[in-house]
Amino acid sequence: MIWLVGGMLFLMLVGIPIAYAIGIASLLYVVVLSDMSPLVVVQQICGGADSLILVALPFFLLAGEIMNEGAITAKLTRFALALIGPVRGGLSYVVITANVMVAMVSGAAIANAAAVGSTMIPMMEKKGYPKEFAAALNAAAAIVGPIIPPSVGFIIYASVSGVSVGKLFLAGTVPGVILALGMALVCGIIARQDNHPQGESHDWREIWTSFCGALPGLFMPIIILGGIFGGLVTPTEAGGLAVVYGLLVAMFVYKTLTLKDIPRIFLMAARRSTSILFIITCAACFGFLLSREVDTASFVQFFRVFENHPWLVMLSIIAVILFLGTIMEGGSIMIILTPLLLPILRSYNIDPVHFGVTFQIGIMVGLLTPPLGILLFVIAGVSDVPIKSIVRSLLPFYVVILVIMLFVVFVPDISLWLVRLQGGNL
Repeated sequence: MIWLVGGMLFLMLVGIPIAYAIGIASLLYVVVLSDMSPLVVVQQICGGADSLILVALPFFLLAGEIMNEGAITAKLTRFALALIGPVRGGLSYVVITANVMVAMVSGAAIANAAAVGSTMIPMMEKKGYPKEFAAALNAAAAIVGPIIPPSVGFIIYASVSGVSVGKLFLAGTVPGVILALGMALVCGIIARQDNHPQGESHDWREIWTSFCGALPGLFMPIIILGGIFGGLVTPTEAGGLAVVYGLLVAMFVYKTLTLKDIPRIFLMAARRSTSILFIITCAACFGFLLSREVDTASFVQFFRVFENHPWLVMLSIIAVILFLGTIMEGGSIMIILTPLLLPILRSYNIDPVHFGVTFQIGIMVGLLTPPLGILLFVIAGVSDVPIKSIVRSLLPFYVVILVIMLFVVFVPDISLWLVRLQGGNL
């Protein structure tokens, strides 16, 4: 196990992309240090992609691209601007609101950051907000995307754990909203301390006009979430419906897309989907080899020291996730750790749906944490602000995210009460 993990870390440190590092380390381990055939690597990589649940992933990514390219995101942002009104630090709340709206379709943090950040960061700078704060806020608000349903992260976790995607989507709703409210609270405090500018006042005509313009886009999350939670469609079918509906709105209502734009949008979504799925499949192979090396019974026994304290088990697991999040991509962590952690969850009667939500929040912290925090690089590229400055401005957001994560850990009903209310029939 030391050679397997050490080989992966070494390859990452010398600059090899995470997916290649995982795949090469797995292949070298099989060829050099085991008696298995190299075909095992091929079989496990193919098996990692052989999951019906993962079919939903490219649909949601494509729906997010259509939103961004078809000006649906821009319409939602305009409505959020009109809705917030002349509140001090108003653009901060617009960033959070717009991210929540986009999150209910795309389910991907990077898509949120690129779409909303590219619009809002220049706007905030022009209105007098510190550029570092604008960049940090857009990075922090983007992590709401994979927690509020639909969520690419929940799809990955469900494909490994066997937990219902619908239950995970439902369980992420309240924690996601609480995260958004927590960030809004931080923005309110900072706005008073730093005397951020007030938002613009809008008359009822602008509010009504922007609402009418955003209304077709607002129906996208209704189609996705209403269909899934109502039991009318599966998550995969809901993603397909969102793609079709988004194309119809962008091409025939807003008229911002033409047939010539479709191949380019599909190609962008295909590249993103392929990149994520390649990481997932390589991580599946790595996880298989790691599980062969780790004695599951001994692994569970290690946590017996917390026999009467299941929450200490959760906290220790979260500490591991947070550490790995600083050096690894989130999907890889889920694929590799979940098979090892499921016996521990069962041993301590920890609900896998509740843990899945906590796991996802922990992964999101990794997206904001150096040295591998992908969101930091995305926002740095969009804003032209150094990563060091973004991290410094992120400090109050780190605090509120960690506090909310602990709140979710110690109060399972925050994530489970909607599942129980629905009856668990998802």
